[in-house]
Amino acid sequence: MKKLLSGIIALLAFTLFSGCACLADYVLEQGPQSYPDLPQSHWAYEAVTFLTDKKVVVGYPDGYYRPDQKVTRGEFSTMVIKALGLYEKEVPSLFDYKDINNHWAKRNIEVASYYGLMKGDPNGNFRPNDYVTRLEALSVMLNALSPQNMDTDQAKHFVSIYKDYSEIPDWGLIASGQAQMLGLVYNTPGHETTLEPNRHATRGELARFVFNMVEAAQVMPSDKLKEEIKPKKPKLKKANGYILDNVYYDEEYAVISQGTVIPLTVDKCLNAKTVKEGETFVARTPFNFVTREKYVVLPVGVQIAGKVQKVRRPLRFAKNGYMALTTSNIIDDKGNEDIKFVAGVGEREADMRIIRNDPYLTRTRYNVVRGQNMYIHAGQRVDFILLEPLRVKLLTSDDDI
Repeated sequence: MKKLLSGIIALLAFTLFSGCACLADYVLEQGPQSYPDLPQSHWAYEAVTFLTDKKVVVGYPDGYYRPDQKVTRGEFSTMVIKALGLYEKEVPSLFDYKDINNHWAKRNIEVASYYGLMKGDPNGNFRPNDYVTRLEALSVMLNALSPQNMDTDQAKHFVSIYKDYSEIPDWGLIASGQAQMLGLVYNTPGHETTLEPNRHATRGELARFVFNMVEAAQVMPSDKLKEEIKPKKPKLKKANGYILDNVYYDEEYAVISQGTVIPLTVDKCLNAKTVKEGETFVARTPFNFVTREKYVVLPVGVQIAGKVQKVRRPLRFAKNGYMALTTSNIIDDKGNEDIKFVAGVGEREADMRIIRNDPYLTRTRYNVVRGQNMYIHAGQRVDFILLEPLRVKLLTSDDDI
């Protein structure tokens, strides 16, 4: 199962966030040896593989990719519109560049210009055979997006991590800052401390840039691209499992209502006669928890840190003690409130009292019915009750369960 845990504070993977499929999910149809000069250990392998699979880039007739080769502006125009799904678009010829009439990429250049991705120079030339610089490439990336506004001081703050940031020309400073802020910049191994804005970009570098752009354009496309780029809705994962009632969901997210009973298993025996307050345990989801439509909310095998919150020893002849179990407080990476599962021992429907005079932790107490067993076996299922509404991201077809 995909690792859903992030340290002990997030042992119950409440935020099952699954972004776009990672680069490593893509393999070349012809196998890893499709490009003899691009082994899996190469820093551009994953990005080139992704773009090859999407038919954005191709190798040369000899079968090589040549990741260190420079790229012309005409070639880059073609690469960008393919990556954004614009290659088949019919657009009006609004740009009368003087130097592209007989160029093989004339139509591709016009498409890229129509969508505001690339521009010519003040003299009316596009310069299709000039090589693309890293700064020009980053500017094109930003033209496909709608990033937040940034002034020059903010831009300098972001690019000042590079030793050569003073080499960025004024026209490209804000674009460089925005690109750095959005994580669009890729620095080849050994060049992590330099931006090299005026150096010609290579085919490998541009593959990394373009992949980053495609991901960002799914979230923040430019006004010109909004009608063309429709964010892909992930296919939600379905499975058989324990159906949770009163689950409300909107597209990718689900909310499990407060008071929902969630049966979990515990990893060790807890006996009210001997257990100590504060003693820890691990609870697990024994099966998939799903909506009525069988969308997976919590997958089988998720681990949850817990502890004995309160215990009272049973008397010798009258088992009138109790135990209250609670999971660790959890704060997810979106800043949601603390979330607690609690469980009582000895009752099917616990009589719950919340003690509010404790400023640090809301305690929940369950009285144990007389005469019932005062222990939980290892592996036994215990009904935990959700004390607060729980918002989770539903699993998608890209997640493993």
